Amino acid sequence: MTEILDIVNEKDDVIGQKPRKEVHSSNDFIHRGAHVFVFNSKGELLLQKRSMEKEQYAGFWGDITGHIDSGESYEEAARREMKEEIGIEARLEFLMKFRKRFENDQEIIKFFRCKHEGPFKIDKEEVQFVKFFSLEKIKEMLEKGEDFTPGTRIALEEFLKG
Repeated sequence: MTEILDIVNEKDDVIGQKPRKEVHSSNDFIHRGAHVFVFNSKGELLLQKRSMEKEQYAGFWGDITGHIDSGESYEEAARREMKEEIGIEARLEFLMKFRKRFENDQEIIKFFRCKHEGPFKIDKEEVQFVKFFSLEKIKEMLEKGEDFTPGTRIALEEFLKG
């Protein structure tokens, strides 16, 4: 089944739809993405090691993330991705919204956060494993140049500033 994404303008207004493959083969289209930071009761952040089967950023560290399907809201996509990737449902809190430009990818991203202790039921096609890290450890990982997906790296850097 072909994944159809909404194409948006700079103001995040929907101006059309395109297949995901077409959106990712050109830098001409802005689309939407949702990310979720999952924290435990100790204030540690869950990171996932992406599956080596992923089309983009295989084996990189990331948070819960996904594209917004055509007609779907940011929050609906965030909830869907949490369920698909790590098998959880949780109350979401909006964190921030920003635009990401990287290689052949332009996205407007909304970031959410939630609290969850697990257990997690990971989708092995999406995720190798998940692990909680202290924010200090994540800062070290960023400084050492560990492989993070671009959206996760940007969001972590913004989040850790404030």
